[in-house]
Amino acid sequence: MQQAKQSRRVRNISKLFLIGIGLDKGDISLKAVEAIKKCKKIYLESYTSVGISKKYLQEISGKEIESKPRSFFEGKSQLIIKEAKSKNVALLIQGDCLSATTHISLLQEASDKGVVIEVIHGISIFTAISETGLSLYNFGKTASITFENENVKTPYGVVKNNLENGMHSLILLDLNPQEKRFLSSKEGLAYLLKNGLDKNAKAVICSRLGTKRRDIKFGKVEELVKIDLRHYPQCIILIGNTHFVEEDYLNKFKV
Repeated sequence: MQQAKQSRRVRNISKLFLIGIGLDKGDISLKAVEAIKKCKKIYLESYTSVGISKKYLQEISGKEIESKPRSFFEGKSQLIIKEAKSKNVALLIQGDCLSATTHISLLQEASDKGVVIEVIHGISIFTAISETGLSLYNFGKTASITFENENVKTPYGVVKNNLENGMHSLILLDLNPQEKRFLSSKEGLAYLLKNGLDKNAKAVICSRLGTKRRDIKFGKVEELVKIDLRHYPQCIILIGNTHFVEEDYLNKFKV
């Protein structure tokens, strides 16, 4: 009898689930869906991308889901942690759940408060860039270009350092889906050229990687800066030293 009571107590421990839901509808795993079904409170971060809709997630899980901006996860961590102490709570993150420092900080805070945590990873831009044919092993530090970049030098500094070491550079471009604002690859390349990037440098521009609507273009920066990709989000890859296998695959996307 005593063992049965202890077993029930173990089974009833609540959890905070951090769940990466991927980049497109088909990416969310069975493990993720089963975890969502166990939760009493489910939050969908609506800041990071435009991928999987709340409606679709509610349909496949049969659960009510609340969309929240990034500021909620940054400013209401205490509320989330308090809820997770008494019931199962899920945070649904587009892409992978631990790609952003916001979520790592929340994970650390919850762990420090004694909350039981389960992390379920998802496909993210950091793996989807392999669709270009470039080896993930050959990427250096990632850079981000924001909307307000007039006197910002850091992104170009990261790219410059990577190129000097023969490494590829993934450059993420700012976005605000709520306001329908997205920084384009064209704008990102213009920023890099303005800060000293060689117009003959080789690069790849991409949109909606990891989805059926993905678009990839390869060429010199002076060529790519003239191209308007149709869909968002977009990203840029500056190319370092390449293996012949990478070169052969890249040529499929040459402009």
